[in-house]
Amino acid sequence: MRSPNSAPWRVIYIARGEEQAHQIEALLSQAGFLCDWKRPAQGGGRTEDIEIKALESEAEEARLYLMEQGL
Repeated sequence: MRSPNSAPWRVIYIARGEEQAHQIEALLSQAGFLCDWKRPAQGGGRTEDIEIKALESEAEEARLYLMEQGL
């Protein structure tokens, strides 16, 4: 049974702007990962920061893939 605080998505990277977010999304999609991105809620962090998310079940593998790509 899933705990009430668990979510299907996990943040795996913080992109510095929309251009980088689109590039990372393309990399992950080409590698077969399902991903999403959004800006963090106002009040926290810089306005150009964008959270890149992967499915919880793929998050670790997607993060390692980004590291292999030099990100």
